[in-house]
Amino acid sequence: MIPLDLLEKYNLPESQVTSAIETAISRVLSAAFRMDMMVRAQGTLKVYALPSPDSPLRRIETASLSRQLQRQIRFQIERELEKRQALYEQETLTALRGRPVTGEIRHISSDGEATVALEMEDHFSRLTLTGVCPARYIPPRERQTLAVGDIKTFLVTSVLPVMKNGRAKVLIRLSRTTKILPEALLKERTGEPSIYCVRRIAGAFSSIETKRKLPKHAIQEVSNELKERIIVRIVEGEKS
Repeated sequence: MIPLDLLEKYNLPESQVTSAIETAISRVLSAAFRMDMMVRAQGTLKVYALPSPDSPLRRIETASLSRQLQRQIRFQIERELEKRQALYEQETLTALRGRPVTGEIRHISSDGEATVALEMEDHFSRLTLTGVCPARYIPPRERQTLAVGDIKTFLVTSVLPVMKNGRAKVLIRLSRTTKILPEALLKERTGEPSIYCVRRIAGAFSSIETKRKLPKHAIQEVSNELKERIIVRIVEGEKS
């Protein structure tokens, strides 16, 4: 009754998995039997029907359910797990917003939108996620040369749960044109918090202000990654 292959597919806490199974089975059987159902999925699966508020609980033997009902239950369990996985990933990945991430271009659509495979650490495992970068957020010089297989660094601009073709997923939006990207990359490489990007023309130059001198190798690395000049000016006082 409980599809073990689905449980292995989703990276969810046990409490979330149990709740998803109970919700899905209750939804399917309540509609099929036209009565309230109570489902317990901790340990051995137990399903009880409640014909009316005054009636005693009646045990439903899940092994006797029709194949059609069992297929519906499997379908609903997967949809419920997908939805919870998307919400769980959103919570986990919200911290990525505003951070640079590196990914591999997997697809470029006819309108120039890039689909990007992102790999990142999640406790003791690695998550492989998918991000999208609209064409308008890819520097003009790169739009004609970007190819599947290219490795690029992007800034995560948003992490949102969405429904696509009736299925829940997390949408990670990316950008290569925001002025926060060179700023974030330099902060990541130098640890200097005062770095601030005053102006950027993506693919041409970024104008950076900082209170302290930055290592030349860090500036060159960011320049190579973004394929643009990085102009650094040391200033006095705090940025507002």
